[in-house]
Amino acid sequence: MASKAFSAPGLRLSLKEDAEETIVYCSGKITAESADTFQSEIRDHVIPMTRGKGVAVTTRIVLDLSNVTFVDSTGLGALFSLWSAAQSKACELEIVNLNPRVEKLIGLTKLDQVFRRVKGLFNGE
Repeated sequence: MASKAFSAPGLRLSLKEDAEETIVYCSGKITAESADTFQSEIRDHVIPMTRGKGVAVTTRIVLDLSNVTFVDSTGLGALFSLWSAAQSKACELEIVNLNPRVEKLIGLTKLDQVFRRVKGLFNGE
């Protein structure tokens, strides 16, 4: 199990990686200031580049947003863009542990229908 950390303006990412799953613990705000770095760090370091034969790659990415206090429209776009990038590589991307404010925003924009919620991680279910 490897662990890495990255940061962007107002946002810190800590990765817990196993052979086929990566959990990204996010802390801070996903906004226009941090969205580009947020996307590029996850695309470059988490989403598999290839699905080569015999190579263990991440098949599931979990974004733990329990310590994310705010997401703006650019941040929502970044989340959706990462989901799309993961899907194109046959990788499942999930968001979990949303605070009430972020959960409401995700629901209002209907992005909750896109992201899979993990039982046991999503708001204590």
